[in-house]
Amino acid sequence: MRLHSPKRLFLTTFVAICIVCAIFGSYSVHSQDNDPPGQAELKKGDYEGAIKILNARLNSNGNDAVAQRNLLRAFIETGRYVDAEASAKKFLLKTPDAGAVRHELAEVFSATGRYTEAIAEFERAAADREKASATTGDHLESALRRAEVLELTGQQESARRIYESFVKYYTDKDPQTAAELTSIARALVHLEKFQDANDVYRNAIETDSEYLEAQLGAGELFTEKYNYSDAAQFFDDALKLNPNSARAHLDVAINKRMEGGEELQVALARALTINPNLVDAMSFKASLALEAGQFESASAEIEKALKVNPRSPEVHALKASMFYLQDKDTEPEIAATLAISPNYGALFNTLAHFATITRRTEQAAQFTRRAITISPRLWDAHLSLGMALLRMGQVEQGRAAIETAFKGDPFNVWAKNTLDLLDTMQQFHETKRGMFIVKASAQESDVLSGYALNLVEEASAKLTSKYRFTPRGPITIEIFNNHEDFAVRTLGLPGLGALGVCFGMVIAQDSPSARDVGEFN
Repeated sequence: MRLHSPKRLFLTTFVAICIVCAIFGSYSVHSQDNDPPGQAELKKGDYEGAIKILNARLNSNGNDAVAQRNLLRAFIETGRYVDAEASAKKFLLKTPDAGAVRHELAEVFSATGRYTEAIAEFERAAADREKASATTGDHLESALRRAEVLELTGQQESARRIYESFVKYYTDKDPQTAAELTSIARALVHLEKFQDANDVYRNAIETDSEYLEAQLGAGELFTEKYNYSDAAQFFDDALKLNPNSARAHLDVAINKRMEGGEELQVALARALTINPNLVDAMSFKASLALEAGQFESASAEIEKALKVNPRSPEVHALKASMFYLQDKDTEPEIAATLAISPNYGALFNTLAHFATITRRTEQAAQFTRRAITISPRLWDAHLSLGMALLRMGQVEQGRAAIETAFKGDPFNVWAKNTLDLLDTMQQFHETKRGMFIVKASAQESDVLSGYALNLVEEASAKLTSKYRFTPRGPITIEIFNNHEDFAVRTLGLPGLGALGVCFGMVIAQDSPSARDVGEFN
């Protein structure tokens, strides 16, 4: 069901529009002059310039809460968490009801893993901000962040109640500012109301196209839902506003993960140059290193991240994955992660990812089941389980898991493509001989199956003798007369360059008719 805000009144006459345009045109020329000291520099990412101006302002007016908050933002954006904490605490000693300043102190606590303190400070910040300006909705930002930290630490029900209060606020209060709308959109993402979130993000951007948080939030939503090209446009717009936003550069890097390449590396390096203590960036860098088998580099990034935030569930999950890849004991690290966040199913989904890319499909399935047990709404884990089961030849169970994933997240292109492929494969014919099963299209099965079975039996006899190893059956060979179907079977997406893949119990490959003459090796 779509959300509907109360109707707004619009001026419709040409004269009135001209007057409004003239007013706002004049405002745009002079608005920068009316910004509080240092705010223009902060918005465009001139953090050092902002810090100098803001320190000077606070030296002349030590009670300026706006200047203090902006100073803290500049510190946080550049990873100067110690400076931010000290400055915030000093200011709050004399002005304890400065809710926006307290909010930034809570951000420091969150960034450094002091989640209990962060939750308490966000709660107090929300109350102080609502009391100070009940009509502006400033408190939503603090309430949202409190809910996000509650969710991170396994307190999902408490978090959900807060997110749901944002829906009521939207329908009751008719929010007008980009900041309010952006907080509401983020709450809707957490409630899995993705289309509504998209609508509200767009509303926020229409309200104020220069509100950076709205551009980044919309781009992150589109990246999460696999719409990489549209997400990139939001990030481009964000970087035009602030070319030194570490979060924006990290978002660009994450958006480029599927294709990889220099653009990803440049964006990631830029994010860490701006904020060398950005744990999310270090975590992302560590995951890339683990995927490449670069354990020394991964370990260095993990330890740097844990030095900043020793209680990051994501980083602990990567450390457990590194131990898994090195055949070390993972249980202590798993226990450490779950002690921080008892329902953090992403821990086991991360382990499943690394099991999958190292061809340990059965273990990947085991990990995803553990993920689903503690986090039943982690739809990626349902998809991962389904893909693992398909690779093990358990088609019915695999399909059921993928259907669950797609029902929970209908934007998941991997799930959609795989379900479409499974529909196509229902028309395949099966030919069985001994421990081998050949599945091929109805048009080609009679021609190909005999040749394929002769070949695999010959190969099996030779390789069993050579390696003194007898594989377990049944072993299924799937032959696709459409290369894009083969790619979807393998990756969940079209575009794979390979001709065949072995998952262990399942072999998938192109049929001779899947490519033009001259394209095979």
